[in-house]
Amino acid sequence: MLFRKPQYRRFEYEPRFYKPEEDRAEQLKKRLREERSRSRRKRKSPILWAVLMVLLFYLYLYLSGTLR
Repeated sequence: MLFRKPQYRRFEYEPRFYKPEEDRAEQLKKRLREERSRSRRKRKSPILWAVLMVLLFYLYLYLSGTLR
């Protein structure tokens, strides 16, 4: 009893009402959400890059002795 793995229950569910039109609409919504999230992840903020470049330029000037 201590070494026995639990068995998972298997269900055979058949929906009573199925509307293919709604299913297609849900698939379209899901695909659009995925595309939108992918495009959001790809974008990098230009403000972040500008701040990073300014900090690197300041660090370069500071280490070269121009700003002391």
